[in-house]
Amino acid sequence: MTAEPVLGAGSIERLPEVVRSLGAQRILLVCGTRSFEASGAARVLPALEAVAEVTRFSGFRPNTDARDLAVGLEVVAERRPDLVLAVGGGTAMDMAKLLVAYAGRPSADLDAIIEAGERISDRELGLVLVPTTSGSGSEATHFAVVYVGTDKHSIAGPALHADAVVLDPALSLSGSTHQRATSGVDAIAQAIESLWATGANADSRAFARQALALLLPALVPYVTTSDPGPQLAHDVTFGAHLAGRAIDISKTTAAHALSYGLTKGYGVPHGHAVGLTLGAFIALHAEAAPEQLQPSVEVGTHRAVMEEILTLLQVADGRGAHRRIDELLAQVGLPPGLRANGVTTPEQRRDLAESVNVERLGNNPVVFDTDGLQALLERCG
Repeated sequence: MTAEPVLGAGSIERLPEVVRSLGAQRILLVCGTRSFEASGAARVLPALEAVAEVTRFSGFRPNTDARDLAVGLEVVAERRPDLVLAVGGGTAMDMAKLLVAYAGRPSADLDAIIEAGERISDRELGLVLVPTTSGSGSEATHFAVVYVGTDKHSIAGPALHADAVVLDPALSLSGSTHQRATSGVDAIAQAIESLWATGANADSRAFARQALALLLPALVPYVTTSDPGPQLAHDVTFGAHLAGRAIDISKTTAAHALSYGLTKGYGVPHGHAVGLTLGAFIALHAEAAPEQLQPSVEVGTHRAVMEEILTLLQVADGRGAHRRIDELLAQVGLPPGLRANGVTTPEQRRDLAESVNVERLGNNPVVFDTDGLQALLERCG
């Protein structure tokens, strides 16, 4: 179960209190090489060191890699922490989760263990997550991504929920405008996908609605204003957390599935990559005939959800939603359209469509095969 966050400006100052309440004496601090200081989180380090012995682990690459994880597990074996604390973006969050999941496992067998994809149902180490970006929602979810070579694996289980989460909106203000834009678009996509996902329930949809109510009006000024201020930072930080809580229940759908090929093949940052197809997916979901839906999807429920999404976006129909998402991307400095991001030929669009395992799209309310995904990509400019 997702921990209720310690939320508010300056809440990073309460981190030593959180650590003390968990009885930790030795902490492994997982953080970026520069973001820990740049975000302002480093100011809490002296107070943290006053309550526990702290070992810092950083220098890992973006997008959690099994090779970096193996290095981290060696540090865990050597320093024997009783709590892993992540302060950073989505990679730091995922690294911390994976370290507590695989602590004590032989590093020589790590690739095989990851590829087996076993569910993580227990752990011995404590876990505290402090995001410095607003978008991944990783601090709220029970899954983490790790790459073995070029293959992406999702590791999941109830033990990957944090014991405590600290949300200090001020930490996110140190990020570049580009980083704020990509993270914010990712959070909006998570919330929208969570509303229509076949895995959605009343709780996940409530989280998603709350997330969108905060994110949609706040994201553009948060990204484009030179000094966004505490209220905008709060709305985007908490909105992104709520989107994470939504996908923790419902999981993501086809827009996220397509994004990985864009990131891997064209270097498009994750949130931007999701946004490039999100508008087209909204349009096609709004237009879908009953026979195009998954057997488990109730037609009336799907139509009501899509009407709600259109209302939240303040548009009349699916085409208007597609334009709205593309306009949002442009407003936060992310070029809309596949052609503007290097995907210019039918062959490239076909390769992208084929990069998705359509058998794993059961969480998407509309059924897509490879031809259907390619047709969708044709609508993405």
